[in-house]
Amino acid sequence: MKRVSMKQVVVASLMSVLVAGFAFAAEAPELAALVKAGKLPPLEKRIPGPSDVFVSKADSVGTYGDALRFTSFGGNSRWTVGKLTEEPLFRYRLDGTVEPNVAKGFDRNKDSTVYTIYLRKGMRWSDGEPFTADDVVFYYNDMCVPKTFGKSLYDCFYSTNPTTGKKTPCKVEKVDDYTVKVTFADTNTTFLEALTNDSKWFFAPKHYYKKLLPAYIGEEAAKAKAKQMGYSDVKAMGKQTGYYYWTVLGRPTLRAWVAKNDIEDNLYVLERNPYYWKVDTKGNQLPYMNSLKWVKVSDQEQVKLKVLAGDVDFCKMPLADYTVLKQGSKKAGIEMYTWSQTSWASRPTVVQLNQTIKNPKYRAVFQNPDFRQALSICVDRNEVSELVTDGFGEPAQASVPEGLMGYDPNWTRKWTEYNVKKANQLLDSVGLSKKDKNGYRMFDDGTPFVLDMQLTDIEDIKESEKTAELLTKYYGAVGIKTTTKTYGRDLMTEMCNANNHTVLVGPMNSINSFNPILRPNGIIPLGIYSPWSGAYGEYIATKGASGVKPEGDVAKLIDLYGKAKSSTTQQEMEKNLKEIFKLHEKNIWEIGYCAVSPALIVKNTRLQNIGKTLIFCEEYRDLGVAHIENAYLK
Repeated sequence: MKRVSMKQVVVASLMSVLVAGFAFAAEAPELAALVKAGKLPPLEKRIPGPSDVFVSKADSVGTYGDALRFTSFGGNSRWTVGKLTEEPLFRYRLDGTVEPNVAKGFDRNKDSTVYTIYLRKGMRWSDGEPFTADDVVFYYNDMCVPKTFGKSLYDCFYSTNPTTGKKTPCKVEKVDDYTVKVTFADTNTTFLEALTNDSKWFFAPKHYYKKLLPAYIGEEAAKAKAKQMGYSDVKAMGKQTGYYYWTVLGRPTLRAWVAKNDIEDNLYVLERNPYYWKVDTKGNQLPYMNSLKWVKVSDQEQVKLKVLAGDVDFCKMPLADYTVLKQGSKKAGIEMYTWSQTSWASRPTVVQLNQTIKNPKYRAVFQNPDFRQALSICVDRNEVSELVTDGFGEPAQASVPEGLMGYDPNWTRKWTEYNVKKANQLLDSVGLSKKDKNGYRMFDDGTPFVLDMQLTDIEDIKESEKTAELLTKYYGAVGIKTTTKTYGRDLMTEMCNANNHTVLVGPMNSINSFNPILRPNGIIPLGIYSPWSGAYGEYIATKGASGVKPEGDVAKLIDLYGKAKSSTTQQEMEKNLKEIFKLHEKNIWEIGYCAVSPALIVKNTRLQNIGKTLIFCEEYRDLGVAHIENAYLK
């Protein structure tokens, strides 16, 4: 891969160029008043200088004031809050490449074993303390390596030897106050992309944690500190302040707004960070909005009522609510956008058969592609599209969506014809030709064959329930008896972890990724995650100590992923990824009845600088792709 220099990256990043004649222009009136009163340093003392400050480009230059209003489910919404306000070291552009964000730029050597990351001089934490290379090195050595916040060392920090397959963690070193060097034992061509996906921020306030962690203040003092802060123990304190830090009062941040109270309160508030390091093209310090406010609600129906009352400025809503929202849009003062998504199918219409189900008779049937084909073609996708997605999700197979690497229109159409006769023939051929007196299929030994369809009470539950209702009808028409039961997310996760699940209907851990090299969950069974792959991932994660050994095409998936990870060129990597996609196309381990629907985005008509055609996905941080530090009310 061609060597990329710091100069090239900084110049190429249009978001952080040095504008000729640039000068700081203004700040929020509230902050100016604090400066005048001597309670806050002048703006030029709080943010990086003209050559290092992040210049954010948006559709228009905004005005200061007001609050953005949202709804929350208390602590269950912490990731919604987190993604919306996140400030990572590097972030994704819409084309899937990464650009500097907190970082100013980077350099890497010819074989991608050494990355040099440059920081912005003059950047400060929200408490005014300098942000330096010490905070990056500290995060890696004192928080990631010892699992301070309860997470194993992220995969992005390893390189893999192409010959032995051995994984080796990197070294992170300080070069000077604003330069960090990351060194790998072997080539790691996708470190920045994987970092942006896995670790995201890659920094933490060392000065804050020196007063908390046992390594600095001793075990007993740390226990006392944890108790004082309301945590059960030091481990819980490390996880909450390290992994969910944006919700922790007093924990310094680089985000545009800082938490002012408990996320479980009925009104959760984040207020402007006076040391925020981004400005608009006129030199005005961002963000424009004074605060973000979340009103606590109990369920999705209350969210809809709040939106229709005009009490919510920006959110994602279920497509099932489109008609009622459209009818009430004028009164509520809202408008709706549809953003693209990266799921392989409309998530409420996804079916995953556990390929390692414990019952050997069911396992033999589930692993037979003819059975999966029968389930796919015995359903009228046009009806599913209309009744579940209001026509937004076109009839299609679960496959890589158009615009992403791996897209193939033939894959999209595979096993999508509505053909009851052929479905019956396929079911007869897989050992289910016998039927009871009610016309339901049995195994050859005369025992009943019943598909236990399982749902989880997470997002899109109404749509998933409608899908299950339709599948009961269509599966029944070809002699397959079904049952349907909804489980809580935690219980369903436990069942999957124990390989006690059968057939999952709906979005739980369905395939949702634009690049399996960065986010293999669902595509490659590397751990217990995807319902279709069952205990295969457990076998890989435990190195064969438990789980089910992958064989056949599943084993090939894992082998190809290892080759892709250790590729020394982009071409070699893409070749292996395309082979991975071909295996999924061949097997259809995840059955989809409709193509991925767009994400329905609702916003106040007065809210400016929110893109109309963005991409809603995990990698782009869902609503965070809008970069709301640029948003304002007109």
